[in-house]
Amino acid sequence: MLLWSDKVVLGDHVSGLRVAAAALEIEGQRIRSVTPCDRAGFATLAESHDDEVLDLSGRLVTPAFVNAHAHLPMAAFRGVGGAMAMRDNVVENLFFALEKELSNEDVRAFARVGAYESLRAGVAVVWEHYYGGDQLAAALGDTGLAGFVAPTLQDLDGPGVALLEQQWQATFDLLADDTLAEQGVFPALGPHATDTVSGELWRRVADAAAQHDLTVHAHVAQSIEELERAWARHGTSAAGWLARTGALDARFLLVHGIFLSEGDLGLLDPARHTLGFCPYSQLQFSFPADVQGWERAGMPWLVATDCAACNDGMGPQKELRFVAGMRAVATSWSDEQRAFRSSGALDNARALQAKRQAAFDAWPTWADPAKLLSRVWSIPGALDPRMPCGVLAPGAWAHVLTWDLSHPALWPATDPLRALAFSEPGDALDGMLVSGRWIGRPGTLRSALLHDGAYEAARKEADARLAMLLAKI
Repeated sequence: MLLWSDKVVLGDHVSGLRVAAAALEIEGQRIRSVTPCDRAGFATLAESHDDEVLDLSGRLVTPAFVNAHAHLPMAAFRGVGGAMAMRDNVVENLFFALEKELSNEDVRAFARVGAYESLRAGVAVVWEHYYGGDQLAAALGDTGLAGFVAPTLQDLDGPGVALLEQQWQATFDLLADDTLAEQGVFPALGPHATDTVSGELWRRVADAAAQHDLTVHAHVAQSIEELERAWARHGTSAAGWLARTGALDARFLLVHGIFLSEGDLGLLDPARHTLGFCPYSQLQFSFPADVQGWERAGMPWLVATDCAACNDGMGPQKELRFVAGMRAVATSWSDEQRAFRSSGALDNARALQAKRQAAFDAWPTWADPAKLLSRVWSIPGALDPRMPCGVLAPGAWAHVLTWDLSHPALWPATDPLRALAFSEPGDALDGMLVSGRWIGRPGTLRSALLHDGAYEAARKEADARLAMLLAKI
């Protein structure tokens, strides 16, 4: 397949992003070549190309989004428990109770609906972490979504304790499944969290990661209860406990990190550790992690959604505006704000404005569209060498989006990258390739996803299963 557009997003978080005219040659699941060229150059390339040739002039062609932390089946829990469920530890107090009642069939049915929502948001790759690993992989296969499946491993607490060996085996069954690999479905190791996984299991995970070159994907320092248990049981922090077990020797995606201190960050290695930030989810179940501290420590970090149950959406692009605004938020609760609110004096107002300006100047890249987009493109796309993605480059997997720049959601697209980072672009998404296969050709994506009968059948099954689940509890 040969695709050309006068507006193709090239580059990554290291080299920077640019929009240029280019032709992409796709062979199988991967991008074979990228040739910057005008339409005349494209016509010359097309003369010797026997496969499908598409002129996408006027459309923006980008990498698909990577959602590097998701729990697809938890789409079924959206709204369950209401806002007050988030006051304390929603994972232990609500989600564990629901998850103890899940069947394998429930997991697959609910994950399918979450996968459709992800595809509709332009996500081609998810880093999925949940119970029922084989069912998660099957749901990805059912819908065409690609991803890294980490069957949840627990041996101290949680719904997965009784399923530990089954989930462990599911991880390595995925590793051996060449058919799923061709579809873009790969395994990761999924220990749940530092307080639900024993030292013995962490060491087992570390050994397996080294032996099979697998990425570890886990929740770390996500709650006060987890931190309290680490100190009570081990006399150290959650990150300190991981270091003691040897788990940090692995390539590791550490998600949430809400209770990571500067000392904890000093234990991490930017060459093999990446931190996962899920802002809208954290706003509901806790509070946003100190990503400025992560940045000062030199740690790579990405943006993901977490689950729809505490985010209410599965599109990582929408998280970017919050990230961009974080540099200014502290001004609202600063000493300068309190002084002005108390006095109303002009001098205090000027000091408050100076506080905002200093924050703006201190973090100039936080509102840079290219930097923001890299946190849902090339940074998560580089997490595991089995499926390099999030870039349009030779050797990368062909996860590609096409956007209608004439759509009012993006118009006038004077700066396409800014429009994509800051707008509500979902309705302008009109085409999608996942692993080199069309999910929806340019101009047909919405109908291909939602109106071909497959989604309706998946939703009806999920509706019935959700009604039975809620009746149980």
